[in-house]
Amino acid sequence: MLFSEKMTKEYLLKNKTRFYWTGALMLLTGFIALWMPLVASFAIEMLVGWILVIAGCAQAYGAYKAFKDKTGGWWEVFSSLCAFVAGFLFITKLLAGVLTLSILLSAYFLVDGVTKIIQYWNIRHIDGAVWTLVSGILALVLAWLMWQNMVTGIAMIGVVLGVDFIFGGMSLIFLGRGCSQAAEKQE
Repeated sequence: MLFSEKMTKEYLLKNKTRFYWTGALMLLTGFIALWMPLVASFAIEMLVGWILVIAGCAQAYGAYKAFKDKTGGWWEVFSSLCAFVAGFLFITKLLAGVLTLSILLSAYFLVDGVTKIIQYWNIRHIDGAVWTLVSGILALVLAWLMWQNMVTGIAMIGVVLGVDFIFGGMSLIFLGRGCSQAAEKQE
């Protein structure tokens, strides 16, 4: 857990510094991703490709061990080949890989938007529920924008990463500020 120890003044002040630094780095990375969303999108695509290649190698090792122990292993071979080939294609065919990620992200926004709108109808009597509806509508708009223009869809991966890092960085900076205030209250 984040704060699993007793929150002494020293503990809060130590975490404050960590939150400020991590938040600042996330803010910087987020602004760079927004400044160059296509570069960020291709960087994410390469990362996914390498993760799949590494996963394929790990599964191949598992298949080797299964054959060595005479406990089967054909499904592990198939799974490792799928992961390895998908990762290899992501790494070598950058445009196809980033388009695939763009389509998956667009599908996610579509499902997310629909489910949030349905959720709104179940909670509309609660104050603030309208923001669930707004979030759902925005998700549908993002899905539609990504389907209308593939360049927009590709850039959207980097934009989403940038926005997420900016808000994540801001939240950590505010959390660091909160640690300072909590430490002052303990005096």
